[in-house]
Amino acid sequence: MFEPRLTRPEPGNRYYITRARGGCSTAIRGLPTDPDCDVLANCVGYAVGRFHEIAGRTEFDLLDPVNAEELFGNARRHGLRTGSTPQPGALMIWAKGEPDDRSDGAGHAAVVEQIFDDGSLLTSESGWGAEKPFWTVHRTQTGGEWRNGAGYRFLGFVYQPKRCPYGVPMQPVRRGDSGEPVKWLQYELIAHGYLRETELDGDFGVITLGAVLAFQLEHGLSVDGICGPETRSALAEQ
Repeated sequence: MFEPRLTRPEPGNRYYITRARGGCSTAIRGLPTDPDCDVLANCVGYAVGRFHEIAGRTEFDLLDPVNAEELFGNARRHGLRTGSTPQPGALMIWAKGEPDDRSDGAGHAAVVEQIFDDGSLLTSESGWGAEKPFWTVHRTQTGGEWRNGAGYRFLGFVYQPKRCPYGVPMQPVRRGDSGEPVKWLQYELIAHGYLRETELDGDFGVITLGAVLAFQLEHGLSVDGICGPETRSALAEQ
């Protein structure tokens, strides 16, 4: 069961400590550096740590600690689902500046901890150069948008990985492959209605190839029969 985090990470929590100091995090230290959890104050360090904490993964393999506004695209490249509807445990990502402004890569990331009956959210977060290493925010939509102050654009939510029993393949999956990467592909094709449950066998044969080609054609992707980054991301979406 999802447990919201409403208080700052406790001392010794490895999700918020860099590997150099014995933790799990691949993020840089925050500024000012917290003596107990050194990725605070840093919105990306906190958000990436919290995302992996919720997923229960000590290997930081779901997201890279890139600049905040680059997290959205990074998540899609890792095969994570994205969208505009909040879910518990999802990241909220904002970019700073106009769409063509890539001057500093700045932005902000927060984590959805609670969703209330009126549609408002409670998020947990941190921030570079902040006086406090951790805080929560009650967020409501304004004019149909999730805002984060002047100059920020909301990019969307990044969802926790599906509770799929098979690992998300990081390498392309193609005809002739077998094992868990193929099972993940078949599992997703079944979820999207392109395969039957009885066809989940871990072997990428003619039937799976036909399902991949049909999915790619109907979703405007390159129709090559290979489950690469674009097809993987499309399959992983809601």
